[in-house]
Amino acid sequence: MKDFINKSIRVALITAFTVGVLANCQKKKEDNTLLLAALLFANQGIAGSALCDGVGVPAPTQVLEGTITTAVTVSGSALLKGTVNVTNGGSLTVSPGSVIFADIGSSLFVFEGGTLTAEGTINRPICFTSSQAVGGRAPGNWGGILVLGNSSIAANTAPNTTEGVNKRSYPGTQNAIARLKYVVIEFAGNEVSPGDELNGLSSYTVTQDSNYDFVQIHRGLDDGFEWWGGNVNGSHLLVTGGMDDDFDMDEGFQGTLTHLIGVKYPTSCGGTVSSDPHGFEMDGTENGDAIANPSNPLVTNFTSIGQEVTGGFGMRLRERLTGRFSNGLVYGYAAGNFRCDANTNPATWTNVKGQSGKGATIDGGCTNLTNNTEITTLPITSLGNITDCGVGENLPDFTTTFGNGSLGGGSVAEGKWWSGGWTVYRAK
Repeated sequence: MKDFINKSIRVALITAFTVGVLANCQKKKEDNTLLLAALLFANQGIAGSALCDGVGVPAPTQVLEGTITTAVTVSGSALLKGTVNVTNGGSLTVSPGSVIFADIGSSLFVFEGGTLTAEGTINRPICFTSSQAVGGRAPGNWGGILVLGNSSIAANTAPNTTEGVNKRSYPGTQNAIARLKYVVIEFAGNEVSPGDELNGLSSYTVTQDSNYDFVQIHRGLDDGFEWWGGNVNGSHLLVTGGMDDDFDMDEGFQGTLTHLIGVKYPTSCGGTVSSDPHGFEMDGTENGDAIANPSNPLVTNFTSIGQEVTGGFGMRLRERLTGRFSNGLVYGYAAGNFRCDANTNPATWTNVKGQSGKGATIDGGCTNLTNNTEITTLPITSLGNITDCGVGENLPDFTTTFGNGSLGGGSVAEGKWWSGGWTVYRAK
């Protein structure tokens, strides 16, 4: 009876909002957009957090657009339109349990003195998602979040410019700060032009004044997390269903990243997969430039699971990447576990294991990975509904089953940090 009542309420809401849209078709375009976005709130989530579907969240009456140079707070929901710039002392604070619905092609840039604070909780996460109706969303609907700091850790090729329609130079002259916790960013990675795609979360020379903790990038068209220089730290980072690289570190990045999980989706789930969808892609410099401080990240406790997609490696390293990598698991990549391309600066590897039979392609700097191919079965408890494109309530369990549960991003000692209802797994 309860399910019938809930369904009836949802049907009534859909009808009411549809009538509202038709009756107000002569209003301003932004008013109609808000009414259309309100239709999302009548849809019941399929699996994982229902928050990103708008269930239980007020329809958006707030629009974020243009340039933000004052203090703006979102509490409930808002619509992101076009390229939104947070800069010159401006701040955007998103309250726990809020949803930002992003129009097609929109993006959020934080630079030159801007601040983004989006700190949710495990029970009240924050979601940045597509404004399209549930079931009609897709990787690349919008451009994601870009943060541009003023760290001096960067490649020396000039000029350094970001991706996007309105490209900006980096490092910045002023710092920009982003503090993210219990945040989901989904259906991002808008392609601005061929070869120029935004990511889920793009970090350009971002300093340790920023921090990313418990952040999921879901169903992005390009990379999940990408870092260009800087030394911002991150922990409990999850990338699910991405179409290109899950974690991409470039141009001297020197941050500390711990407890990372990247999981590809079957190609049948939709989206345009790249020609080289790696778990990790890491470059030491820009185009092999000889800079004083090439990328030297510290990466610990990570799991990378592929779906045997053509061209994908678990980890690809090149251009003088150094770095320290420990307690890692790589499995399910068609091209192989590890690939090092003329990586003349050796990285340090401790307890990083790959799939048996997949081997490593070594051309300098990664010789101690050659025989680390010991995993014979899926090294996590279950992929759950990921194999069905996120449909159903059989949610994945990333707990490590290899190495007595001590390795990987879902190591037993850390607990099931990806669970608790704050994450999402639907394909559309």
